[in-house]
Amino acid sequence: MGVLLEAKELSKSYASGPNDGQQALKKVNLQVRKGEFIAVMGPSGSGKSTLLYSLSGMDRASSGSVTFGGEEISSYSEKRLSELRLEKMGFIFQHIHLLKNLTLFDNIVLSAYLAKRSSRKEINSRALEYMRKSGIAELAGKNITQASGGQLQRAAICRALINQPEIVFGDEPTGALNSKTAGEIMDLLADINESGTTILLVTHDVKVAAKTERILFMLDGSLVAERRLGKLKKEKQDGRAREEELAGWLASLGL
Repeated sequence: MGVLLEAKELSKSYASGPNDGQQALKKVNLQVRKGEFIAVMGPSGSGKSTLLYSLSGMDRASSGSVTFGGEEISSYSEKRLSELRLEKMGFIFQHIHLLKNLTLFDNIVLSAYLAKRSSRKEINSRALEYMRKSGIAELAGKNITQASGGQLQRAAICRALINQPEIVFGDEPTGALNSKTAGEIMDLLADINESGTTILLVTHDVKVAAKTERILFMLDGSLVAERRLGKLKKEKQDGRAREEELAGWLASLGL
Protein backbone atom coordinates (compact mmCIF):
# COMPACT_ATOMS: atom_id res chain seq x y z
CA MET A 1 0.00 0.00 0.00
CA GLY A 2 1.19 3.51 -0.78
CA VAL A 3 1.80 6.33 1.67
CA LEU A 4 -1.37 8.25 2.54
CA LEU A 5 -0.06 10.67 5.15
CA GLU A 6 3.47 11.87 5.83
CA ALA A 7 5.03 14.29 8.28
CA LYS A 8 8.55 15.63 7.81
CA GLU A 9 10.46 17.46 10.53
CA LEU A 10 7.16 18.44 12.16
CA SER A 11 7.57 20.80 15.12
CA LYS A 12 5.09 22.68 17.25
CA SER A 13 5.80 25.30 19.92
CA TYR A 14 3.42 27.08 22.26
CA ALA A 15 4.49 30.44 23.65
CA SER A 16 4.58 30.37 27.45
CA GLY A 17 6.15 33.78 27.88
CA PRO A 18 7.70 36.68 25.97
CA ASN A 19 11.09 34.98 25.66
CA ASP A 20 10.42 31.26 25.61
CA GLY A 21 7.98 28.57 24.52
CA GLN A 22 6.95 25.00 25.16
CA GLN A 23 7.93 22.65 22.35
CA ALA A 24 5.14 20.10 21.99
CA LEU A 25 6.54 18.43 18.85
CA LYS A 26 10.23 18.12 17.97
CA LYS A 27 11.03 17.39 14.32
CA VAL A 28 8.68 14.40 14.04
CA ASN A 29 8.97 12.23 10.93
CA LEU A 30 6.17 9.78 10.23
CA GLN A 31 4.63 7.85 7.35
CA VAL A 32 1.13 6.37 7.47
CA ARG A 33 0.37 3.89 4.70
CA LYS A 34 -3.08 3.33 3.24
CA GLY A 35 -5.05 0.78 5.23
CA GLU A 36 -2.87 0.89 8.35
CA PHE A 37 -4.27 0.77 11.88
CA ILE A 38 -1.93 2.73 14.14
CA ALA A 39 -1.94 3.67 17.83
CA VAL A 40 0.14 6.48 19.32
CA MET A 41 1.00 6.00 23.00
CA GLY A 42 2.95 7.99 25.56
CA PRO A 43 2.60 9.75 28.91
CA SER A 44 0.42 12.82 29.39
CA GLY A 45 2.05 15.85 27.82
CA SER A 46 4.20 13.81 25.44
CA GLY A 47 2.63 15.40 22.34
CA LYS A 48 0.25 12.63 21.23
CA SER A 49 -2.83 14.80 20.70
CA THR A 50 -0.77 17.67 19.30
CA LEU A 51 0.61 15.28 16.68
CA LEU A 52 -2.90 14.12 15.78
CA TYR A 53 -4.20 17.67 15.40
CA SER A 54 -1.15 18.80 13.44
CA LEU A 55 -1.39 15.88 11.02
CA SER A 56 -5.08 16.54 10.38
CA GLY A 57 -4.68 20.30 9.98
CA MET A 58 -6.81 21.05 13.03
CA ASP A 59 -3.74 22.77 14.43
CA ARG A 60 -0.91 24.46 12.56
CA ALA A 61 2.60 23.16 13.08
CA SER A 62 5.32 25.73 13.74
CA SER A 63 7.60 24.17 11.14
CA GLY A 64 7.95 21.09 8.97
CA SER A 65 5.44 19.73 6.47
CA VAL A 66 2.44 17.41 6.23
CA THR A 67 1.58 15.63 2.98
CA PHE A 68 -1.80 13.96 2.46
CA GLY A 69 -2.65 11.97 -0.63
CA GLY A 70 0.50 13.23 -2.33
CA GLU A 71 -0.24 16.92 -1.71
CA GLU A 72 1.47 19.09 0.85
CA ILE A 73 -1.33 20.53 3.00
CA SER A 74 0.82 22.56 5.41
CA SER A 75 0.24 25.77 3.46
CA TYR A 76 -3.46 25.21 2.73
CA SER A 77 -5.82 28.00 3.73
CA GLU A 78 -8.16 27.35 6.66
CA LYS A 79 -11.05 27.04 4.20
CA ARG A 80 -9.25 24.46 2.10
CA LEU A 81 -8.19 22.51 5.21
CA SER A 82 -11.79 22.50 6.43
CA GLU A 83 -12.94 21.14 3.07
CA LEU A 84 -10.25 18.45 3.19
CA ARG A 85 -11.28 17.36 6.69
CA LEU A 86 -14.95 17.34 5.72
CA GLU A 87 -14.44 15.28 2.58
CA LYS A 88 -11.52 12.95 3.30
CA MET A 89 -11.02 12.71 7.07
CA GLY A 90 -13.15 11.43 9.93
CA PHE A 91 -12.74 12.25 13.62
CA ILE A 92 -13.64 10.41 16.83
CA PHE A 93 -12.99 12.01 20.20
CA GLN A 94 -13.20 10.94 23.84
CA HIS A 95 -15.82 13.65 24.40
CA ILE A 96 -18.32 12.92 21.69
CA HIS A 97 -19.58 16.43 20.78
CA LEU A 98 -22.96 15.39 19.41
CA LEU A 99 -25.53 18.16 19.03
CA LYS A 100 -28.18 18.00 21.75
CA ASN A 101 -31.00 19.37 19.62
CA LEU A 102 -30.62 16.68 16.93
CA THR A 103 -31.47 12.98 16.89
CA LEU A 104 -28.63 10.47 16.59
CA PHE A 105 -29.50 9.97 12.93
CA ASP A 106 -29.46 13.72 12.22
CA ASN A 107 -26.10 14.07 13.99
CA ILE A 108 -24.68 11.37 11.74
CA VAL A 109 -25.92 12.75 8.42
CA LEU A 110 -25.32 16.47 9.06
CA SER A 111 -21.74 16.68 7.75
CA ALA A 112 -22.68 14.69 4.64
CA TYR A 113 -25.52 17.10 3.92
CA LEU A 114 -23.01 19.95 4.24
CA ALA A 115 -20.49 18.23 1.95
CA LYS A 116 -23.16 17.76 -0.77
CA ARG A 117 -21.22 14.95 -2.43
CA SER A 118 -24.21 12.60 -2.54
CA SER A 119 -27.98 12.89 -2.67
CA ARG A 120 -29.82 13.00 0.65
CA LYS A 121 -31.43 9.68 -0.20
CA GLU A 122 -28.01 8.11 -0.67
CA ILE A 123 -26.67 9.70 2.53
CA ASN A 124 -29.66 8.53 4.56
CA SER A 125 -29.29 4.99 3.25
CA ARG A 126 -25.58 4.97 4.09
CA ALA A 127 -26.22 6.33 7.58
CA LEU A 128 -28.82 3.66 8.33
CA GLU A 129 -26.43 0.96 7.09
CA TYR A 130 -23.64 2.24 9.35
CA MET A 131 -26.06 2.37 12.29
CA ARG A 132 -27.18 -1.18 11.56
CA LYS A 133 -23.58 -2.44 11.42
CA SER A 134 -22.85 -0.55 14.65
CA GLY A 135 -25.84 -2.07 16.43
CA ILE A 136 -27.70 1.22 17.00
CA ALA A 137 -30.24 1.25 14.16
CA GLU A 138 -33.12 1.22 16.63
CA LEU A 139 -31.87 4.52 18.12
CA ALA A 140 -32.06 6.53 14.87
CA GLY A 141 -34.89 8.74 16.11
CA LYS A 142 -33.63 9.07 19.69
CA ASN A 143 -31.87 12.12 21.11
CA ILE A 144 -28.51 11.88 22.84
CA THR A 145 -30.01 11.75 26.36
CA GLN A 146 -31.70 8.47 25.45
CA ALA A 147 -28.50 6.58 24.64
CA SER A 148 -25.64 5.13 26.68
CA GLY A 149 -22.04 6.27 26.40
CA GLY A 150 -21.15 3.30 24.25
CA GLN A 151 -24.11 3.91 21.95
CA LEU A 152 -23.17 7.58 21.62
CA GLN A 153 -19.61 6.63 20.69
CA ARG A 154 -20.97 4.24 18.05
CA ALA A 155 -23.03 7.13 16.67
CA ALA A 156 -19.87 9.27 16.64
CA ILE A 157 -18.09 6.56 14.64
CA CYS A 158 -20.97 6.49 12.14
CA ARG A 159 -20.68 10.27 11.88
CA ALA A 160 -16.93 9.97 11.26
CA LEU A 161 -17.58 7.49 8.43
CA ILE A 162 -20.54 9.14 6.73
CA ASN A 163 -18.44 10.95 4.09
CA GLN A 164 -16.45 7.76 3.42
CA PRO A 165 -13.12 9.26 4.55
CA GLU A 166 -9.73 7.94 3.58
CA ILE A 167 -8.51 8.19 7.19
CA VAL A 168 -10.14 8.30 10.61
CA PHE A 169 -8.36 10.04 13.50
CA GLY A 170 -9.24 9.06 17.07
CA ASP A 171 -8.22 11.01 20.18
CA GLU A 172 -8.71 8.62 23.13
CA PRO A 173 -11.95 7.33 21.53
CA THR A 174 -12.46 4.76 24.32
CA GLY A 175 -11.20 6.92 27.19
CA ALA A 176 -14.64 7.58 28.69
CA LEU A 177 -15.92 4.00 28.30
CA ASN A 178 -15.76 0.95 30.54
CA SER A 179 -13.45 -1.87 29.46
CA LYS A 180 -16.19 -4.06 27.95
CA THR A 181 -17.64 -1.23 25.86
CA ALA A 182 -14.14 -0.08 24.89
CA GLY A 183 -13.41 -3.57 23.58
CA GLU A 184 -16.61 -3.53 21.53
CA ILE A 185 -15.72 -0.13 20.06
CA MET A 186 -12.24 -1.36 19.13
CA ASP A 187 -13.74 -4.44 17.45
CA LEU A 188 -15.95 -2.09 15.43
CA LEU A 189 -12.94 0.03 14.45
CA ALA A 190 -11.05 -3.14 13.47
CA ASP A 191 -13.93 -4.08 11.15
CA ILE A 192 -13.83 -0.58 9.64
CA ASN A 193 -10.08 -0.90 9.11
CA GLU A 194 -10.52 -4.31 7.46
CA SER A 195 -12.80 -2.63 4.92
CA GLY A 196 -9.85 -0.44 3.88
CA THR A 197 -10.14 2.72 6.00
CA THR A 198 -6.89 3.94 7.53
CA ILE A 199 -7.09 4.60 11.28
CA LEU A 200 -4.70 6.59 13.46
CA LEU A 201 -5.61 6.90 17.12
CA VAL A 202 -4.14 8.17 20.36
CA THR A 203 -4.54 6.00 23.46
CA HIS A 204 -3.01 5.32 26.86
CA ASP A 205 -4.68 1.90 27.11
CA VAL A 206 -2.59 -1.21 26.38
CA LYS A 207 -5.73 -3.25 25.61
CA VAL A 208 -6.78 -0.69 23.00
CA ALA A 209 -3.33 -0.39 21.43
CA ALA A 210 -2.97 -4.18 21.28
CA LYS A 211 -5.83 -4.31 18.77
CA THR A 212 -3.93 -2.11 16.30
CA GLU A 213 -1.15 -3.28 14.01
CA ARG A 214 1.53 -0.65 14.67
CA ILE A 215 2.24 1.22 17.90
CA LEU A 216 4.26 4.42 18.06
CA PHE A 217 5.57 5.70 21.39
CA MET A 218 6.02 9.41 22.07
CA LEU A 219 8.08 11.07 24.76
CA ASP A 220 8.71 14.80 25.21
CA GLY A 221 7.44 15.67 21.74
CA SER A 222 9.41 13.02 19.85
CA LEU A 223 8.61 9.60 18.42
CA VAL A 224 11.12 7.45 20.28
CA ALA A 225 10.07 3.85 19.63
CA GLU A 226 7.85 1.69 17.42
CA ARG A 227 6.37 -1.80 17.68
CA ARG A 228 4.67 -3.74 14.90
CA LEU A 229 2.17 -6.38 15.98
CA GLY A 230 0.58 -6.99 12.60
CA LYS A 231 -3.13 -7.32 11.96
CA LEU A 232 -5.18 -8.84 14.77
CA LYS A 233 -6.38 -12.33 13.80
CA LYS A 234 -9.70 -12.54 15.62
CA GLU A 235 -10.25 -16.17 14.73
CA LYS A 236 -7.09 -17.07 16.66
CA GLN A 237 -8.18 -15.09 19.73
CA ASP A 238 -4.63 -13.75 20.07
CA GLY A 239 -5.68 -10.54 21.89
CA ARG A 240 -4.31 -11.53 25.29
CA ALA A 241 -0.94 -12.57 23.86
CA ARG A 242 -0.71 -9.24 22.03
CA GLU A 243 -1.46 -7.33 25.23
CA GLU A 244 1.30 -9.21 27.04
CA GLU A 245 3.74 -8.59 24.19
CA LEU A 246 2.93 -4.89 24.17
CA ALA A 247 3.12 -4.59 27.97
CA GLY A 248 6.53 -6.31 27.87
CA TRP A 249 7.73 -3.89 25.20
CA LEU A 250 6.59 -0.88 27.21
CA ALA A 251 8.34 -2.30 30.28
CA SER A 252 11.54 -2.66 28.25
CA LEU A 253 11.30 1.07 27.54
CA GLY A 254 11.28 1.67 31.29
CA LEU A 255 7.54 2.43 31.41
